[in-house]
Amino acid sequence: MLMEYCSNCGKELAKDDYFCPKCGVRTKMGFDAGVVAPSEEWREAIAKAGKEMEKAFTMAAKEIEKAFKTARENVQQATSKEIVCSNCGKKSPADAVFCYNCGKKLRK
Repeated sequence: MLMEYCSNCGKELAKDDYFCPKCGVRTKMGFDAGVVAPSEEWREAIAKAGKEMEKAFTMAAKEIEKAFKTARENVQQATSKEIVCSNCGKKSPADAVFCYNCGKKLRK
């Protein structure tokens, strides 16, 4: 009968060992059976979490970009409208209550 040994540490293995009892490396029997090592499960879980986080950050970035665009358009609209003072003829922003030049109350 042929003895099997761990490919990592050289420990003698029982014929049905999926992992080396000394160092924890998956054996040929473990590979053949498709047994997943605990560290591989963690690695896969972390990789999956990373992909999900990347999707979430991408979506958040798009939403933030959209919000900034809307805010920028709102600011441009608010600042592009002006009121002409009936007293001095100077222009003031549409949201101004008093003329920036002469201080007279503006009519809206």
